[in-house]
Amino acid sequence: MAFPHLKAVLERCLEQARRARSHPAKLVALTNLLKNLFNVELTEILPGIEEKVGSKIFGIRGSADLIFRAVIFEIKVDLERELDDAKAKLKKYFQALTEAEPETNFVGIATDVIKFKAYGPLIKKGVVVDINEISSMNLTKTSVEEAVFWLDSFVFSKERITPTADDLRFRFGPGSPTYSLIINELNELWDMVKNEPSVRLKFELWAKNMQIVYGNEPEEKAFIDQTYLVTLVKLIVYYRLSGDNTVDPEQLRRAITGEYFSSFGILNLVEEDFFIWILHPNISKRALNIVCNLAKQLRRYDMTQINEDVFKEIYQDIIKRSERHRIGEYYTPEWLVQLTLNEALGIWLEKNKEREFPRMLDPACGSGTFLCNAIHLAKEYLGKKEKEPGEILDFILQSIAGIDVNPLAVTIARANYLIALGELLKLGKRIFIPIYVSDSVRLPHVTSTFSYVANENVPVYEVAANKYRIQMPLNVARDRYKLGCIISALREAISDYRLRKDKQSAETLFEREAYKLCTSGEFEVLKRTLHTIFQLINEKLNDVWGYVLGNVYAPIALKEAKFDVLISNPPWIAMRYIENKEYQDWLKGEVLNYGLLSSEQVELFTHMEMATLFFNKCADLYLNSNGVIAFVMPRSVLTGAFQHARFKLFKKPLMKLVRILDCEEVSPLFNVPSCVLIAILGENTVYPVSATKYVGKLERKNCKLNEAMKLLRAENYAYQPPAIALTCDKSQYSYYHDKVKQGATIVPRNLWFVEFKAHPILGIDVKK
Repeated sequence: MAFPHLKAVLERCLEQARRARSHPAKLVALTNLLKNLFNVELTEILPGIEEKVGSKIFGIRGSADLIFRAVIFEIKVDLERELDDAKAKLKKYFQALTEAEPETNFVGIATDVIKFKAYGPLIKKGVVVDINEISSMNLTKTSVEEAVFWLDSFVFSKERITPTADDLRFRFGPGSPTYSLIINELNELWDMVKNEPSVRLKFELWAKNMQIVYGNEPEEKAFIDQTYLVTLVKLIVYYRLSGDNTVDPEQLRRAITGEYFSSFGILNLVEEDFFIWILHPNISKRALNIVCNLAKQLRRYDMTQINEDVFKEIYQDIIKRSERHRIGEYYTPEWLVQLTLNEALGIWLEKNKEREFPRMLDPACGSGTFLCNAIHLAKEYLGKKEKEPGEILDFILQSIAGIDVNPLAVTIARANYLIALGELLKLGKRIFIPIYVSDSVRLPHVTSTFSYVANENVPVYEVAANKYRIQMPLNVARDRYKLGCIISALREAISDYRLRKDKQSAETLFEREAYKLCTSGEFEVLKRTLHTIFQLINEKLNDVWGYVLGNVYAPIALKEAKFDVLISNPPWIAMRYIENKEYQDWLKGEVLNYGLLSSEQVELFTHMEMATLFFNKCADLYLNSNGVIAFVMPRSVLTGAFQHARFKLFKKPLMKLVRILDCEEVSPLFNVPSCVLIAILGENTVYPVSATKYVGKLERKNCKLNEAMKLLRAENYAYQPPAIALTCDKSQYSYYHDKVKQGATIVPRNLWFVEFKAHPILGIDVKK
């Protein structure tokens, strides 16, 4: 869209709306706005209905590929003053339209052509019982770009739209009519199956993971939100890779389950994850209808133009609806990712001149921005070294990996990883994307033992699955590609057994794929695992164990593999917001273990940042000796805060802080000041440390590095920690330190009771 041109159009229409002092004048203003912006006409939606509802219903009829077939408008002279009447009228219109066209979805907008409020009907048994607000927009307070996106999310005026992060967010994210309507339908489906054993198992396993992300027990609505976005991502990747432009229910089902991608050798882009509950037999027909409706709207995009940036904004909008305490952002802007990568790579290459490119891990990869940029750099560097495309692909898959505890983030990161591989996909190799769902700092409870089978003592990892124990040969678990192939074979055998209930047939299918990948003893162990999963199927408890097995061993395998560079934006969350007591106790132990606090400083634990423990723990677990770690951190770690004093010593593990990128004076960036810390494992930190402060205002948050550097000023300085931050000597504390019992808080309640001192004759002074 040509926003400079649209700005003039919008300003003219806004001025006309301000001058309009009657309903007909406002109708003309709205007609001109829609005509000039989108070339669409207001029409009478249900001719003849005015006798029943008291007025004509004006709106826009959508095309057959929209989930909502019409947008109706209730026009007011002053929306703020007449809002209650507007809502009552919309409710009446929705009822009339529902009776006339019960299979059609409608959305309504109340407006005075300056302020806009969108609503959807809440329908029970054919009766509109209420209306729910979807989102709102004010032309005087919204940028031209956002105003046009907001309006067009209801109009969908164009075909072959180039997908962008902002466009996707406005058309499909929270606040869009599409999101509102589909979430309502998913909520209905969830209520129908949420007590089914297999569905309940998925939710419980997801909730256990998400407690770490949210800090507390997640709500069901967060699960529904994530189901929606995962489904949307799967469909976008399907259309991007397949070149298909049709809506075939069976093909879309295969895209949702991952079968489509597996058939082309992409083994784990989509797995039978927590969100596959929508294909439960009791609701699968309705769910597929929802999927098809979503796919119809996606066909308006030119999917050949999609890149790995496109999911960022909608991912952040959906995640932050449920995360209450995280102070960091949900993705790192492109320019900061590129700057951090360039700095870290330069430091590593300076120390490893004989090497071509480092092995990289992002242990909190989110939607995969660091990984995708690392892939682009690897392709560029190795291409200049005249490496063959097959060699480059093999190197990337073995050397650029990620972990995240959020299964939604991992699905998006895998999709982005695949898009970043680009032309390398044409090689037709089997691909296991090295991004895993796991807690990267707390390794899973996996038992290391031996299993004696086929005259062979096979070392295995063992994990609990309900009352059963599932084993995986150690040599398989450590080889990420081999593990991917085995999990893929298990998944095929499980699908066959679900369909036929024939163990022999499923076992034969598994043997055909798996036997050549391992020893006889290892294969026997895997057969036992398969039989255990058959038993779980019989008890209706199996659905996600293949998915769990594909991810549970990842941190162990990555820990043993080690990496040259760790690069990440770790979770920024204060320890006091971790509500799970068992996890909080574990964190306390780790904070003491890594010397981030002494045993005399436990009162500071609630103020500790998860990011500092993440920095030390990840370096300890995953980094090669002399490897480089570069993390985006809250800038508070550089201040004189007592809880960060020991972190800046970098003693366990021993690290040398070599570079600081100070972003405190960059905007827009994060909602708290930030910095990047870069350190080398195995050397002592010596202060002062080289630092660069970046200062300036960016035109947009998620720009490229070359754009950002035109607007930012770099100022070099030598960083020296505040003196008190390098000591725990209480003699340097303030005189008042031991006299203060608590900071500026009001407990147990935040309500003041105030007694007024009344004048004996005049009473209370109302101004006071």
